[in-house]
Amino acid sequence: MPPSKARSLLTLLIMVAVVFIGFAVAFAVTYLWPSLLLAGIIIACCAFIVALIGVYKAMGRRWPLWLVGPAVAIAGIGTIMLAEDLALAKVGELTEVVVVDHTVEHETVHDSTDPSRDVYTHEYTLEKTDGTPVDQPMIYRGKDGFDDIDEGDTITVMIDPAGNAPTEPADQVDLPADIGILIVGSVLSIGAFGVCVLVAALRSREPQRVR
Repeated sequence: MPPSKARSLLTLLIMVAVVFIGFAVAFAVTYLWPSLLLAGIIIACCAFIVALIGVYKAMGRRWPLWLVGPAVAIAGIGTIMLAEDLALAKVGELTEVVVVDHTVEHETVHDSTDPSRDVYTHEYTLEKTDGTPVDQPMIYRGKDGFDDIDEGDTITVMIDPAGNAPTEPADQVDLPADIGILIVGSVLSIGAFGVCVLVAALRSREPQRVR
């Protein structure tokens, strides 16, 4: 086997390990320290980016990125969602609350990848049905906010009494769905990396042209 092809196969296997270790660390950080959710997301994103760079270097072509990228992204989303929901399910208490205020913060962010990107942050101020205020507001980052939740609504949420895990609507904590997403992403990732390894291995067997 030519050395360059052996390096390609080794690089692909290393990228599989990078994804696995990176997502495992992201899961641990998010689960053990829910307040560090952003750190878990950053770790998962770094593993994702390193994996894509490694696959491109190993294959020398762009088409494998269209296989590996979406598959690894789904696995990463499932990893973070499962860790976040597990952390909240462990310490959260089901509480019926009233949404007393709903504010939206709109910010335009400029960076090198996107010169103009709109960022929306929805903050829902809550109080219990007996009038006791809930210290930790419910936060949603996205344009439209939580579906069918607005000021004056009575909803059931999961609240961490210690304030470490974010407050979430109870119906958003769906462990079976999180596990399903993670399984689908993992299977797709294994398949995508498997295709890359197979292509690299077959290329290594091609006879060299005589010049």
